Amino acid sequence: MTQPSASRKTVLDVAIVGGGVSGLYSGWRLLTTPSPDQPKTVSLFECSDRVGGRLLSVTPPGMPEARIELGGMRFTTGQQLVMSLVPYLNLATEPFPVGQNQNMAYLRGHRLRTADLTDPDKIPYVLTQAEREGIKDGFTAMAAENFLQQVMGQPHVDLKSVPWEKLARDGRYEGHYLRDLPMRYVFNRSVSHEAFQFAEDTSGYDSIFFTWNAADGFPWNLADYGAAIEYKRLQDGYESLPLTLRGKFEEAGGELHLKHRLISFDHVEHEGEGNLIEMHFDRDGHRETLYARQLILAMPRRSLELLAQTGAVLGADQHEVHRLIKSVTPIPLFKLALCYRERWWEKLGITQGQSVTDLPIRQCYYWPVGDDTQAGAILIYNDGLDLDYWCDLIAHPAKFQNKTLAGDVPWPEQEWMQHPAPELMVQEAHRQLLAIHGLEDQPDLQPYAAAFRDWGEDPFGGGANFWPQHVESYNVAHRILKPVHDVPVFICGEAYSHGQGWVEGALETAEAMLQGHFGLRPPPYLAGSPSSKA
Repeated sequence: MTQPSASRKTVLDVAIVGGGVSGLYSGWRLLTTPSPDQPKTVSLFECSDRVGGRLLSVTPPGMPEARIELGGMRFTTGQQLVMSLVPYLNLATEPFPVGQNQNMAYLRGHRLRTADLTDPDKIPYVLTQAEREGIKDGFTAMAAENFLQQVMGQPHVDLKSVPWEKLARDGRYEGHYLRDLPMRYVFNRSVSHEAFQFAEDTSGYDSIFFTWNAADGFPWNLADYGAAIEYKRLQDGYESLPLTLRGKFEEAGGELHLKHRLISFDHVEHEGEGNLIEMHFDRDGHRETLYARQLILAMPRRSLELLAQTGAVLGADQHEVHRLIKSVTPIPLFKLALCYRERWWEKLGITQGQSVTDLPIRQCYYWPVGDDTQAGAILIYNDGLDLDYWCDLIAHPAKFQNKTLAGDVPWPEQEWMQHPAPELMVQEAHRQLLAIHGLEDQPDLQPYAAAFRDWGEDPFGGGANFWPQHVESYNVAHRILKPVHDVPVFICGEAYSHGQGWVEGALETAEAMLQGHFGLRPPPYLAGSPSSKA
């Protein structure tokens, strides 16, 4: 059925929905990279009042130099896209230390230091002789090597050169496709239960062993094995990456529209304009209809599911599209930051990096806060099934009352104050921190400020998305970029990448979409590409 004519002024060449890294990056690339059909009008729509998605850097009261990450916090030197893009945008980096010898490992009631974790005589786990001898290489690598010897029929396997994509497509373990087996099952078949438990307890995470299938879980966890990989962070906070991309996008002529929530869209015919994407937005309670020739949904699974399930792409008859969207599992994740008037952990010889435990808190990071204060911050990071312990505390209505170093209440408009932490959760996390470090609570050890972000809330649905059992991930990752072949609607973002949980994954899928469907050349900052000014 032919619809009323759409004004040319309201028809965008490309509309992008989602103001995270993949959306902003896509808009910037489209407007600055010559191509046969380079768009002239590109607009980005974001449902919230900020850009950045799951990158959120906040400054606590009393620590003006600190940028504490309530969202993504780091990248690795092995992630090619991020490592190339960051210097191209002139963003300053610094090392992000993790395993420091003097840090704590509180496991099964034993208070150890990180350096002790490679000594089988000190850890409270009963290992086999082979595991005792291989403990320095890590049990994830040992499990992977043992299971790959069976899969590949080889007595020795070089983990740096495993053809993971081929194995994900047709690899078998005891007659079963690797994608049909849980990583946890294969891990436990390849090392002892004690070795598995040690690996899980010292990882600080829960979901990395419970969610993935064996074909995708092992390469993700082994991405830095055998290479000189380091973690890095942005000095001004990881949120400075999307903020910089926003500036580049707008400088190139892109338009950004905040507080525009996409309700529904469809592919319709308009007299004089041909087929267009008709989009319906909610803008501060008012409905607005806009049109575009192409639509990019830079959104994770949950955000896609919150859209009206109607039209040429999301309609009830599009069973294959819904199968693709549901092919990943969102992982609940929260971050909690506690601020102290004194960095009491330094008296224990701890200055930076990560400590781990099998207590529900699981892991914490001693956050860099600058040199002009004695105050300090600890960042707590929890995911997966470990969240069960915290759910009722998160739901408790009483909020922690933030104060400044001097004891005053901070101004409420501070970004930090927009993320209040549950009172009971703060006190329980503080109690577990003291247990990890072997300290008794005292009034001068109490936190004075706290911030909290639960990434399981809508519209995110989780802090990351992982490939579960029975999913041929490489096929899905390719097909979801344009889920309906004759409809110009595209999907990109971390969720359907092979860098899930990382900014690298968001860039990876954006590049695959831009080069594969928009005809863009590789970006100038990648090796082998012609250089140009950002």
